[in-house]
Amino acid sequence: MKKTVLLLAVILGSLSLTTVSAQKNSAILSGTVSYTKATDVKASYGINPLIGYFVTNKVAVGVLGGFEKIDSENESTSVGVFGRCHFLNIGKNCVVFSQVDVTTNSVTEANVKTKSTNANLGFGANYMITKKLDLTMQVADLANYENSNSKSVFTLGFAGINNPFSASKFGVIYKF
Repeated sequence: MKKTVLLLAVILGSLSLTTVSAQKNSAILSGTVSYTKATDVKASYGINPLIGYFVTNKVAVGVLGGFEKIDSENESTSVGVFGRCHFLNIGKNCVVFSQVDVTTNSVTEANVKTKSTNANLGFGANYMITKKLDLTMQVADLANYENSNSKSVFTLGFAGINNPFSASKFGVIYKF
């Protein structure tokens, strides 16, 4: 538990570092996609669009959504808000960010629909190709709170994931 608290303190403390990775008053349009195919199992995919606005040179806020199709009977949709902070520049073209988001989700499994609310803390990285175009990678969430059917679950760390990079989502960001 002490290691987890220390890790969170380091992440939150690093948010105060001074870096410049975007222009204040600029907007971003982004999207990530995921695709999984295993032997003898139908493919699953996810699409997650995001629209944001930089309120400072390193902090953006905005809205996000998502759709995931696992098979003919299992799918989920989500809509929510996010806050993102760019906190570490690696070289001239790469920036690491942390992101907090709150979403409302609707999940259908075997024709049974459930609704939930999630709050997540995750991180990722952007690689700047041009001034207006970035490649982005979002890694699995570090902390997650879910409330569904009056049951709450809080997860800290990459629970159930041996390699957090194996659950990554990749996408493109357009800045305007």
